[in-house]
Amino acid sequence: MPEPITAQTATSSAPADVGVPHIFLDCDGVLADFDTYAHFYFGMHPRDAEAELGSKRFWKMLEAKGNFYRDLPLMHDARTLFDAVSHLKPTILTGCPRGNWAEAQKIAWAQAHFPDVPIITCRSADKRDHASPGDVLIDDWPQYRHRWIEMGGVFISHYDAESSLAALWAHCPALRP
Repeated sequence: MPEPITAQTATSSAPADVGVPHIFLDCDGVLADFDTYAHFYFGMHPRDAEAELGSKRFWKMLEAKGNFYRDLPLMHDARTLFDAVSHLKPTILTGCPRGNWAEAQKIAWAQAHFPDVPIITCRSADKRDHASPGDVLIDDWPQYRHRWIEMGGVFISHYDAESSLAALWAHCPALRP
């Protein structure tokens, strides 16, 4: 397993009057176990399935399943992570694949597992549009990390709840319950 990356922030510091940062939690790979469910569905790791089938066919097959995102299981430590930050009133911020098929499934998933927790769906590249200086995103997909940081946000690369919480408390010790 790669070493956890500590919180990464913009090179310039956030304004002093930022206050308490908002915590955003990615869904797939942080709260929802996309990889295990996709592995069960395809019979192989999802990255291998996507490489074998081609990206377009891979996503079309998930779309055709009809309830793929709604039925994702929780990550084994999702409750540990969520419960540790629940006092901070986090928001689920999740990227959706192309098309309009996944949004309703992701919202239904969030309502089933984390009722009353706000959820924002968008393209992964557009997560930055929801960042304010100092806001924290805990996400397992580093591809657009730089965009979050450019907005003045703090990006925590998620490997597991323990390392993500350690990075969060190290960066913002006053947030710890």
